[in-house]
Amino acid sequence: MITAPQATTMLPADRVAALGYCPDCYATGAVTLVVPGSRRCQAHLVDQQLLVETTHGGQARLAVPVGARRRPTYPTGLQTPCVACAAAGVDRQGLPRDGEGSDPLCIPCWRGRADRQGAADRHRLVAELRERLDVAEPAGCAACGSLAPVPNCWLCGYSWLAQARADHEHAQALEAAAVATRFALLAETTEAQQRVVALTAWIERITETLAAFHAGDSWGRPVWLLADLLARDAAARTSRRGRPSALGRVGAVMAVNADRRSGRRAMPGRAATAELAGCGDSTRPVTDAWRRAEALGWCVRVEQGRRLSYAERCATGRSQARTVFDIAPVHRGDSAAQAAYIPAALDVLAELLEHARTLLADAQAHVDALAARAGGWVDYRERIRRQQMRQAVTAARDHARDLAINFRTPHTVSQAMSVYSSLSRGLLISPPIAPAPSVGNRRSRRKNGASRSSTKAGADRGCARPSPVQRPRPAQRHGAAPPPHRTRPEWSAWAYGLARAMQGRWTWLRPAPLPRVAATLGAALGRDWTAEALDAWVRRARTRPLLVEPRDPVAYLRAVLEDALTGPDAPPHPAARHTRHQRVLAAMQAAVQRERRDQARAAEVQRDQAAARPGRRSPAAEAALAAIRARTPGHLRRADRATLLDASSAGGGECAWPDVAQPGGGLPAATRRP
Repeated sequence: MITAPQATTMLPADRVAALGYCPDCYATGAVTLVVPGSRRCQAHLVDQQLLVETTHGGQARLAVPVGARRRPTYPTGLQTPCVACAAAGVDRQGLPRDGEGSDPLCIPCWRGRADRQGAADRHRLVAELRERLDVAEPAGCAACGSLAPVPNCWLCGYSWLAQARADHEHAQALEAAAVATRFALLAETTEAQQRVVALTAWIERITETLAAFHAGDSWGRPVWLLADLLARDAAARTSRRGRPSALGRVGAVMAVNADRRSGRRAMPGRAATAELAGCGDSTRPVTDAWRRAEALGWCVRVEQGRRLSYAERCATGRSQARTVFDIAPVHRGDSAAQAAYIPAALDVLAELLEHARTLLADAQAHVDALAARAGGWVDYRERIRRQQMRQAVTAARDHARDLAINFRTPHTVSQAMSVYSSLSRGLLISPPIAPAPSVGNRRSRRKNGASRSSTKAGADRGCARPSPVQRPRPAQRHGAAPPPHRTRPEWSAWAYGLARAMQGRWTWLRPAPLPRVAATLGAALGRDWTAEALDAWVRRARTRPLLVEPRDPVAYLRAVLEDALTGPDAPPHPAARHTRHQRVLAAMQAAVQRERRDQARAAEVQRDQAAARPGRRSPAAEAALAAIRARTPGHLRRADRATLLDASSAGGGECAWPDVAQPGGGLPAATRRP
């Protein structure tokens, strides 16, 4: 290698190659001679078009264009590509192994072709030897002799392999079932733990509300909101008979769930409210309580619950949007009435707290059972925390009940009635009791105390006495009649079973409440109907197919029954709706016949009146005589009547007298008998 002196200008690559030097080395500042017949030195013999590219897996490789050589070209030796490798697109050198003119092959291709040729020669020699020795080749299995593979044979059926495969598949199925069971148990455990967390948060929220009310904090405002609801309900109630309402418990759930300071955005949910309020599995009391609270003006529905779309369900994880209420502020109600119902509100909250503790205990027991199934156990610290929470909840409940008792107004009695109670408290003389204020301007009958008689004239108080605020009862009057007993409908014995069967057969009827479906079917059908018979009759009587997802399933069911049972064909079983339809049709037909008969009678009467009878005047003559009587005096009426009658007789009109019977003519035609 000779180092070239520095020059002011660089020669072009073609000029350097023509002089016998490597252009690549000249570009780097070095001068290297090349072999005659080549344009690159030994270090730069590889084609410059080789590039580096990155695959999808992140590996780097050389990118060679189509037709480019991947190995350097040597000036000496036989440069012949392998025929088999070139056909496969592989750049590999080969030699003509069988002499000049044969296909050039590389060593792997030559060995593979030789091995295949040798195997073919051996098979040919074996076949020729069998033909010479006249040996028949067995056609079946050497072990069992069967022409087709038999699973029980160890040679042709590979029974050991089939058994191993069956054992492997069985093990895989057992493992998949175990994994699925494990995942189902994990999902159930997660849901149970989330329920425990939600109930724990609910208990903490009620406890914080009671503690804030006792401390006078603004977070205790749900107690005042609930007291306002109870006061509004008591003021609007006209009768206190019947079972206790769920309005107080549902209102308590709404008040605690809402914003603690403003009372807005209360959205506990219908099913969650029914569970927390102790209404059981039925959500009907919750719906009635919401409607009652809205009617009293205690809350306003700002958002209506609805079914969410697919995108909303994916985003929120719920299928239904909850109803949102805004509770009326406390200052809009009656302060005195609210203060009077504070004890009742505290009792309701204490009852909710006790019910929530029961739900939490059940949920924790369910979580412990799932953990035991999974092979786990309950930590000692978790047990301690649960015991402490139960004690805190019990203390909060008792404190709320004590507050309710302290808020109650003491019952005042006279001095004579309080003697024994004073002695039981260790007092020899009972303390003086202030008389109750009189009603209106009426003064007491006694000078020193209140009278025991009624202050209202003619008031009938009966034998009832004031009851506690928790469950106020009305005054029992002697003449009050008991409420009427509501009898169960006749279809209640069989309609519910038919409704369940139809909900299982018609999927679009499943979202509808079961009582409404049973009432609709009971009012339209009979006892002999079954789900199969009703489905077959509806599909035969209707020309249009049933909808897959109607907007109102109960209304659509009523329309389907109306369309199927009011047709001309009779159903297979007696149906109340078809019977009513037949009665209506019979009544309509009778009315039409009656109308036709009346019309015929009226036409006959009119025809008889218009017909001329012997010895009588026609209706036209009677009308003319009536007009003459109305516009002329009495003496002129007779003259005009005689003139009119004479004119009628002379003209041979309808008022002409009949012919007089002559002697020997026999009886008149009208008196002859047939």
